[in-house]
Amino acid sequence: MSTDRAAPRGRERAIDLFKGLLVVGMVYCHSLQFFSDQTIYPAGERWIDLINLITFSGFVFSFGYVSQLAYYAKPFAAAAPRMLLTAGKTLLAFYVSGTAFRLFVDGRELSWDTVRPILLLRDMPGWSEFLASFAYLMIVGLILFRPLRWLAEHPWIAAAAGILLLTTTWIPYGGVHVPQLGPLLGTRDFASFPVLQYFPFYLAGMLFARHRVVWNWRVLAGAAVATAAFVWKTFAAEAPALPERFPPSIWWIVGPALILYGYYLLARLLDRFPRRVAAPLAAMGRNVLWFLVMTNVLLFALKGNQKDLLLSTTEGIWLALALLSLVGFSVWIVTKPPRESARATAATRPSA
Repeated sequence: MSTDRAAPRGRERAIDLFKGLLVVGMVYCHSLQFFSDQTIYPAGERWIDLINLITFSGFVFSFGYVSQLAYYAKPFAAAAPRMLLTAGKTLLAFYVSGTAFRLFVDGRELSWDTVRPILLLRDMPGWSEFLASFAYLMIVGLILFRPLRWLAEHPWIAAAAGILLLTTTWIPYGGVHVPQLGPLLGTRDFASFPVLQYFPFYLAGMLFARHRVVWNWRVLAGAAVATAAFVWKTFAAEAPALPERFPPSIWWIVGPALILYGYYLLARLLDRFPRRVAAPLAAMGRNVLWFLVMTNVLLFALKGNQKDLLLSTTEGIWLALALLSLVGFSVWIVTKPPRESARATAATRPSA
């Protein structure tokens, strides 16, 4: 069976490739975080830091890009049910990943006392909080549907709004203790990915999609300045240290801009190659939520059963590829074209 199928009408394969690149990096990062010791394999820490810097921001950008094409280009009445459905599926993904973490990694029993706080968003299990933030992101995008659609038509005003949003990184995070507000505003009580602070990337994604941005020297210059500011902050002190990530500082938010623009251009380049060349990446991008959740569950289960497993930086790549292949096979089983089944049926049907 050929996996070289055309993308659904209205869908951009390049953004699927962009998301696929992010998925590969994220799974590799998680593999190192769970099964590598950075004191033994110090290169792993550098890979983890780099991937952490770009991944969530990259996914927020892609959410904005896809939302512009799939939702904001349509009337509110047509877009709202689909946005709510996406938010619901993403929240369900958080429930599955969060529960798996508590069961396999923390060793808790499957009980109402374990599950209930997760369902109510009072408990934010590790390596799952970002999924709750994605659900919040879609709800915010729905609530602000008309203002965001207007901003997409006025790029300079949208850019100014994005810069203004960066000031929210000075929110007094220490005063936010309601767990349900952490994914929206940020908090110091757990690892939070606050929608408000990362929202400039959502706006950027919308603008890229609406105005068909590919190569643009102004974007390159702005991204270079943003990443240069991150680098300066990292090395400004006598002892170099990354800017604060949980909750995010302004330096952490702007840091990945240049790398993500490079990812975006790379995805555009890959889209020009024969479709088979990057078919696995495109499949990951089309099914990004499934890949994120299922690789999480597999990693949590493996950690629960192999607590002493230690992998080098290179071995972590093989683990990530194995997990992605396994989840990819499950996607292939579910989504293989009906015509294949019809051919198989025809082949076994007795002739008249």
